[in-house]
Amino acid sequence: MRDHANHVLLGHLRRQRPDGEAFELEAKPSDDARSDAPQRGPSLAIFDKPALLRQIRLAHPGGDLFDETVMPFVAASNDEQTRLERLRALTAQDPLRRLVVTDTDTPERLALLREECPGFVAVIALIERAVALSAVTDTALAFPPLLLVGPPGLGKTHFARRLAAALGVEQHPFSCATNSDAQALLIGHPPTWRGARMGVLTEAMMGGDTANPLILLDEVDKFVTHSTEKPYHSLLGLLEPENACALVDEYLRIPLDLSRCLIVATANDLEALPNFILDRFLVVAITPPEGAIVRAIASRIAGEIITAHGNAFALPDEAMLARLAQTNPRGIRRLVTLALGFAAQAGRRHLNVSDITAAEAISDAMGARTPIGFVRPKSRGEGTGD
Repeated sequence: MRDHANHVLLGHLRRQRPDGEAFELEAKPSDDARSDAPQRGPSLAIFDKPALLRQIRLAHPGGDLFDETVMPFVAASNDEQTRLERLRALTAQDPLRRLVVTDTDTPERLALLREECPGFVAVIALIERAVALSAVTDTALAFPPLLLVGPPGLGKTHFARRLAAALGVEQHPFSCATNSDAQALLIGHPPTWRGARMGVLTEAMMGGDTANPLILLDEVDKFVTHSTEKPYHSLLGLLEPENACALVDEYLRIPLDLSRCLIVATANDLEALPNFILDRFLVVAITPPEGAIVRAIASRIAGEIITAHGNAFALPDEAMLARLAQTNPRGIRRLVTLALGFAAQAGRRHLNVSDITAAEAISDAMGARTPIGFVRPKSRGEGTGD
């Protein structure tokens, strides 16, 4: 009979293959695992080692699997040799990765996160229930894919990164706004493609220590790649549990189990996302903070910036905080940094209203569209030639 932890995990709905059969989760030592290795608690095999060995045989017919001096009967291309070397290197890895279970300090860290990010209390409340469930059942921490939606500048990305730290899990952040190839980000390209390589996400999982890290898909509403690609279709393999438990890396051609990843995405505009993607997220609206909450945020941000400058300045008083609280967290950070420069130039070690006013003049949204020096704007009708 399996031990209790594996029994619970096997019963989890997210642990099914597409064909309905459960994955084997029993933490049997691999061939290359040391017999005296310490027990790591519940574990999960994130890649299929027999499938890995089959790919080596296919890539190196007639040769020894692990002897690089024995060449196949037909010489492989340089690209295929590179892939073969990568496959061989993976045979030295134990496919088992630790599943993070909540610890006794997690609730306290989440309470501190509430104070640091008061605008995200609804999300934290949801996470706290997931933490309580993990603690009661002694099973891996898990929650549905979350999509944090709100205007720019509210600190959604900052919160997601701090959440990973509070939960004690690894994090793998990916910017969708700066990615030009959705398939390369997730699962890589087939080895027949020029310049093919592993997926960035699957490579990060292979190099990690845990099977349930936090995957941050930042600015997922800006996921626009080349014209022939439908980037959101690529996300289905990660967001759909039946697919994520056997997601095939196109380069390695072996299945990986990413079904336990904790997925958090951020977005500014829900309208930019297709319905079939929204259906797979638990959408949480993040609204701009007001009143005492935004003043508390301003105090924290100002304290962090002043600490980073060697505590050479006094913390802003309530009047300064009220003035800073008129913008969003991103704007607060920009204003404090600029205002400290004005104070330093004036030989003061504290902020006053004139510093904030001068900083606002520079960072004003309308003024930001006008060059502040050196570049002379072209007049209407002026030519573009040298």
